[in-house]
Order: sequence, then C-alpha cells, then structure tokens
Amino acid sequence: VSMAYQQPYGQQQPYGQQQQYGGQPFQQPGFNPQYGQAGYQQQGQGQVPPPGFMPPPPMPRYMPTANQAETGGQPGYGGGDSGDGPFKYSLHFNEKSIRMAFVRKVFGMVTIMLAVVGVITALPYFSPGIKSTFGRSVGLFYASYGIFFVTYLVLVCCEGVRRSFPMNIILTGVFTLATGFMTMCLTMQFSTESVLMSLVITTACCGIIIIFAMQTKYDLTSCMGVMALLSMFLFVFGIVAMIGTLAFKVKIMYTIYSGLAALMFMAYLAIDVQMLMGGRKYEISPEDHIFAAIQLFLDIVYIFWFILSLFGSR
Repeated sequence: VSMAYQQPYGQQQPYGQQQQYGGQPFQQPGFNPQYGQAGYQQQGQGQVPPPGFMPPPPMPRYMPTANQAETGGQPGYGGGDSGDGPFKYSLHFNEKSIRMAFVRKVFGMVTIMLAVVGVITALPYFSPGIKSTFGRSVGLFYASYGIFFVTYLVLVCCEGVRRSFPMNIILTGVFTLATGFMTMCLTMQFSTESVLMSLVITTACCGIIIIFAMQTKYDLTSCMGVMALLSMFLFVFGIVAMIGTLAFKVKIMYTIYSGLAALMFMAYLAIDVQMLMGGRKYEISPEDHIFAAIQLFLDIVYIFWFILSLFGSR
C-alpha cells in the first residue's frame, strides 16, 4: 500500500499556497457568483467575504408597540398605534398645513377677483365715454347677468368642471368679468361719494365679520338649516317688495329688503369663512378652492350691492 510522501516537520508549504508550475501562480477556479455575492478575486485585490456570506439584517428604525406588533402596522398608517404618539401629531400637523395653504390660496384668489371688479367699476369715473355708452344699456346688463348666472351654476354644480384646469380658471375669469360689468352698471346710477361711502362700510363690516368668524368658538356652520329657512323667507319678501316698489311706489319695502339682505349675506360670509377654515360641522374640501373663492367673493359683492342700495344717493 503506497502512502503519500510527507516532508519533515517545518518544511511543509504553508496552508493556502499552491505549488507553482513554470513560474506562474496557480489561479483559483472561477465560478458564477450568486445574487449578492462576488467571485474569487485574484492576487493583488482586497479581501472579500467567503462565499455564502450575507450581511446582517438592519435594525428596525422604530420599536413597535404592542398594538402595532399585533396588527403588523406602522406608526402613522392604518392598523398602527392609536395613542397620542408623535406620528399622530405629525399627521395633524400635515392636515393643518394643508388647510392653511388652502386658506391662503382662497383669500389670494378672492383678493384678485375683487381687484378686477374694482378696476372695472372705476373705469366710468376716469373715462366719461364709457359712462355715456354703458350708463343706460339695460340689455348689456341683463346679458352680463345671464353669463354670471350660467357660469355660477356650472362652477358650483359641476364638480368635474371646477376641479379641471384650465377650464375652472377660464370660467372663473368669465364669471369675475361679468360680475365686474354688473357692478359697474349699478354704481354708475349713484354718486361717487355714496359709492365710496358704501365701499368703506362694506370693507369695515367684512373685516370685522371675518375676524369674528376666525376667532369665535361658536360653530356657525351648524345653523345652515336656519339660514336656509331665512333665505326662503327673504326670497318671498323680495318678490313682494319688488311688486310693491314698481306697482305701488312703496319704496320703504325695498329699503327693508335691502337691509335684511345685507344682514343675511353678512351671516353667510361668517359661515363660509368657518367652512373655509375647517374644524367645524361642515367644511370645504381643500380641493375645492374655486368653489370657496366664489362663495366668499359673492358674499362680499352682494353685501356691497345692498349697502349701496341702502345708503346710495343718485
């Protein structure tokens, strides 16, 4: 039986070195590396992990609570901890920041719309030709009212239209121009002093109402049912006042109607501001910035119209 030759102790080759042939080092056989592994590296390269090595799994970034461990959820998502943790406050902060951005956007749009109406209304006072041309054009006034009414119904009733860009911006612009032309035709019937006085009164009243609606803890949106009944009563009274004024020349009825209507739209302005701010029984979705801007814009315009009819002098 032949046995392998063994060199004396101390003269063996070190472990891991191979016998060289012809002055060339013996190369390790190549292999197809698996996913996440590298093949053998040749001499002169850095040390690599042995085949089959896998890095340890990363440590979790949060320690799940007992409720999260049972449901398998993560903080801030469905199935997570329902306690007052930091993720709940983070979610509340995100909702609040979205609502505040929505409020700033709506008030910015209302400011632009009111500025456009103000510029159109001031044109006859700087150009007498415009006043002589449109001063007695009843047909143009009713045409602008028709455009105003149709665009308002489309923007309020058709959710897909008021949320689709750029159609919502175009219709809002047409609606604003029609409102401005109607306001111009109305203000041309009154003196400049009465128009300015009505503007100052409207600005003061709207500013006080907006601040009150933002600061009060009373939920005005819960009075929507009462406001609907009062609106129906005011509508019927307006028809009676119009008949009494035109047929019987009883102008006091129209004066009473204008005062009640101004108070009604002041109440609507406070309700719409609270619906815009959110956190009440009824609130406006942050996606409906066009709807919110139109509501606030109309409240302010109607308040100005009725105050002008109360205090305006021809």
